[in-house]
Amino acid sequence: MKKAILFLGLSIALLPQLSAQQGRVDPSLYSGLRWRLIGPFRGGRVNGVAGVPGQINAFYFGSVGGGVWKTTNAGRTWFPIFDSQPVASIGAVAVAPSNPNVVYVGTGESDMRSQISYGNGMYKSTDAGATWTHLGLDNTRQIARVIVDPANPDVVFVAALGHAYGANPDRGVYRSRDGGATWQKVLFRSNDLGAVDLTLDPGNARTMYASLWNTRRPPWSVYPPSYGPGSGLFKSTDGGDTWQPLTRGLPTEGVGRIGVSISASRPARVYAIVDAKDGGLYRSDDGGAAFTKVSGDPRIWGRGWYFGKVTADPKNADLVYVSNTGVYRSRDGGRTFGEPFKGSPGGDDYHQLWISPDDSNRMILGGDQGAVISVDGLADHPTWSSWLNQPTAQIYHVAPDNALPYWITGAQQDSGAVRVRSRGRFATITMRDWEPMCAGGEAGYTAPDPLHPEILFGGTVTRCDVNTGKTDNVSPERDQPTPARHTWTNPLVFSAADQRVLYFGNQYLFKTTDGAKTWARISDDLTRAEPGVPQNLDPVTALDYDLQRGNRGVIYTIAPSPLRGPLLWVGTDDGLIKVTPDEGKSWQDVTPRELTSWSKVVMMEASHFDANEAYAAIDRHRLEDYEPYIYRTRDAGKAWQKITRGLPAGVYLQTVKEDPKRRGLLYAGTELGVFVSFDDGDNWQSLQLNLPPSSMRDLAIHGDDLIVGTHGRGIWILDDISALRQIDNDVASADAFLFKPREAMLLPPDTDNGTPTQKDEAEAENPPSGAIIDYYLKSAASGAVVIEIADAGGQTVRRFSSADPSVPPDPNTLSVNAVWQQPMQPPSAAAGMHRFVWDLRQALPPGGGRGRGGGGGGGRGGAPFVNAAGYTVKLTVNGKMYAQPLSVVPDPRLK
Repeated sequence: MKKAILFLGLSIALLPQLSAQQGRVDPSLYSGLRWRLIGPFRGGRVNGVAGVPGQINAFYFGSVGGGVWKTTNAGRTWFPIFDSQPVASIGAVAVAPSNPNVVYVGTGESDMRSQISYGNGMYKSTDAGATWTHLGLDNTRQIARVIVDPANPDVVFVAALGHAYGANPDRGVYRSRDGGATWQKVLFRSNDLGAVDLTLDPGNARTMYASLWNTRRPPWSVYPPSYGPGSGLFKSTDGGDTWQPLTRGLPTEGVGRIGVSISASRPARVYAIVDAKDGGLYRSDDGGAAFTKVSGDPRIWGRGWYFGKVTADPKNADLVYVSNTGVYRSRDGGRTFGEPFKGSPGGDDYHQLWISPDDSNRMILGGDQGAVISVDGLADHPTWSSWLNQPTAQIYHVAPDNALPYWITGAQQDSGAVRVRSRGRFATITMRDWEPMCAGGEAGYTAPDPLHPEILFGGTVTRCDVNTGKTDNVSPERDQPTPARHTWTNPLVFSAADQRVLYFGNQYLFKTTDGAKTWARISDDLTRAEPGVPQNLDPVTALDYDLQRGNRGVIYTIAPSPLRGPLLWVGTDDGLIKVTPDEGKSWQDVTPRELTSWSKVVMMEASHFDANEAYAAIDRHRLEDYEPYIYRTRDAGKAWQKITRGLPAGVYLQTVKEDPKRRGLLYAGTELGVFVSFDDGDNWQSLQLNLPPSSMRDLAIHGDDLIVGTHGRGIWILDDISALRQIDNDVASADAFLFKPREAMLLPPDTDNGTPTQKDEAEAENPPSGAIIDYYLKSAASGAVVIEIADAGGQTVRRFSSADPSVPPDPNTLSVNAVWQQPMQPPSAAAGMHRFVWDLRQALPPGGGRGRGGGGGGGRGGAPFVNAAGYTVKLTVNGKMYAQPLSVVPDPRLK
C-alpha cells in the first residue's frame, strides 16, 4: 500500500478569485489572441521533395514536422500550403508529370528516428496546393515514397512503411488507378515488412522496383532501429499486379534499408544503395536480373537506416548521386566518388534528391537543414538556395531567460542549440536576432541562469558565457555507481523556489548550487529495475539495445516545487513518478496504478498554489497506444485523476503546464496542437488559434507571455495572456467587457535606422509596441466602438473609434512601395474578442497629420510619447462605458 506524503500549510493566497465556467469556455472570449512566430529561420529535416516539370522555378518540400511548403521563385521564398490539414509530418511529395496541378502528399516521416512523428495517410491537390483532399490510408502512419505514372495522373503508387512501434497490416505498396479514390495493396509480405522506396521506368511505367524493410523501434533509448528478416528488393513488369524478389548479386546477411533508382536514359540500369553486412552501392545493367557491387565506400552507405537514398541522373546513366552525411556524386556509374557534391563541416545529413527530367542542372535536395535548390547542379561546385529562410525548426524544450527583451533558448534537432530574441533589435526579428547557442546541442534541454542571463547551461551538461563564448564541460557524470544512461532529451532545469539550484537527471538526480562547479547526487537509480519488454515488440526488436546500458529507462522530467525548495517531482520514461519532500533524503513512489512499464512521463508540473498538487503528462505511443493521458493529484500523489475530457482521441501528449498567476488555468501540448483548461484540467479546449499543426513539444510562461516550442515549426509566442487569466462567468455573461491591461513599457520605437530588412528576407514580427487593450463584444455593436485614454486628471490624451476611416495610401503619391505604408486599423465593432494597441503617443495637434496610434510602430517622427504614469482606458459600446486602469512605466534599462 502506498503511503502518501502531505505537504501541509503550503497553499498560497490567490489574487482575486476567478472562477471559470463549468465545462467549456466560449472560444469567442479569446478569439482575438494570435500566436506570433519568432523563428529561428533555420530549416528542419526534410524527407520529401519534388519539382514541377515545365515550371522551372516551382518546387515543393515536405517537412517531417512542419507540413508542405512551396516556392515559385526557385527557393528565394517559401510559403506553407498544408496548414489547413490536421497533420504536420510529411514523408513524401509527388507531382504528376502529365498534369502539374496534381500533387500527392504521403504523410508520416519514414526516417525511423526515435523522435519520429506520424501521419494519417494520403492527400491530393488538383490546384497546385491551393486546396487538399484526404485520400485515406490513415493507418499506414509512415509513408516513405509516392510516385505517379508519367502519362496518367490518376495512377499513383505509395510505399507505406507502417507503424514504427508495432506490427500492422497497413504496410507495403499500394496502388490507385482512380486518383486515390480507392486503393489496392499490391505488394505485401507480412505485418512486419513495410515498403521504403519505389521507382519506375518513365518510358514504360509498367516496370517498377520496390524495396521492403523489416524495422521497428523499442521504447528504450537506442540509436538505430532494429533489422528483422525479409527485407529486400522487388520488381514488377505488369504495373504492380505481380512482384518478383531480386536477389542475384545482392547481399543476404543483415539486410536493412534499400534505396533504388532506375536510369531513365538506360532503363536496364538500376542502382541500389544497400544497408547490410556487405553494404554499399549495387548496380544492375540487365533490369535487376543480376547486381554487382560497384562501391563499398563507407561514406555512401554508413548509417543506412537513416539515409539509404540513391538518385540516377535522368539523362546520363553513369551519373548517380547518393545521399548521406554529404551528397556524393559519381560520374563513372557508381565506381568512384570524390569529394561530397554537397556537404558542410557539421555533417548536414541529406535525404531526398529530385532532378528535373528536362534539365539535370535543376534539382531540389532535402536534408536535415531543410530544402535547397540548385540551377547549376552539373557544375563541379554548384550553388544552392538558402535553407535559412525556412521556419521549420524541430525544437525540443524552450527556456526563456530574464533579459530585457528576453531570449528564448532551445535545442534544435539536427542543427544544435539556439537562442532567439522575443523582440528584435530593430523593426522585425531577422537573422540578426537569433544565434547558435554555446551550450547544449541538437537534443536535450537548455537552461539559462535566472540570476545571470549571460550564463547558459545545456546538454549533459555544458556551461557557457554568451558574452565571451567561453564554454566548459561541467557534467556531473563523472563518479557514478554505474555508467550513465541517456535518452535524447535528459532534463536540466532550474528551481523557481531557489534560483541558484540547477538539477540534472540521467538514471540519477543531481543538484548544484554554485553554477555547476560542484554537484551532489541526491538519489539512487529512480527507474524501474526490471521494466520488461512490451508486447508490441517482435523478438528482434526486443533484443535491440545497447549492451552497456541495457533496456533500462532514465529520468525524463524534473519538476521542482516553486513553493518549497526541497520538494521535487520526477517522472521516468519507463513509467514511474516519484517525489521527495526533502531534496532526495527520501523518495516516495507515487506512480498511478494504471501506468505500465514504458509509459513515458514526458512532463511533470508542480503546482504554483498548493504543494500537494502536481500534474503529469504521459505518452504511451511507443506501446502502440496513441491516446492522450494527463493525470492530476491534489494529495501529494496518494490519488491521481485522469483529466483528458476535450482532448482529441488518438493524439498523445507532450507537455502540461500550469499558469503561475491564475489557479486552475492549465495549458497542454499534444503531438498536433495546443489546448487550454480553465477548470484545472476537468475540461480542455483548443488554444490553436492561428498556430499551424505540429508537435507541441514544450510550453513555457514568461511573465504574461505563453511560449510554445514546436517540433517542426520553430518557436511561437502568444503575447499577453492577461485575457485568458481574467475570463470567468462575469466576462462570459457580459454584453461587453474590457479586460484589465497589463503594464505598458515605454520602449524605443521599432525602426531599422534607415536600412530596413527587405520583405523577401526571412523575418518575423516584433511584439506589439505600446499598451495592449483587449475587449470582448458578445454581439456586433450597434454603433461606433470608442476607446479613449485618459490621464490622471481625466483629460483625454488619445481617442480611437471603429468609425475612424482606414484610408489606404494613394499609390500615385508614394515614393516607396505600399508594403511599407500599411494603414492603421481602427478598433473593431464585430462580435468576439479583439486586441487594439495604443502606441503610447499623444494625439497629434490639428493639422499635424495622422499618427500610427493603433499600429504599435511609430518609427521616426509622429506625436510625442506620453509620460510614464497612471492612465485610464475607457471603452464605450452601445452607449455604455467600461473602464480599466493602465500603468505606463519607463524602460528600466534607462535608469
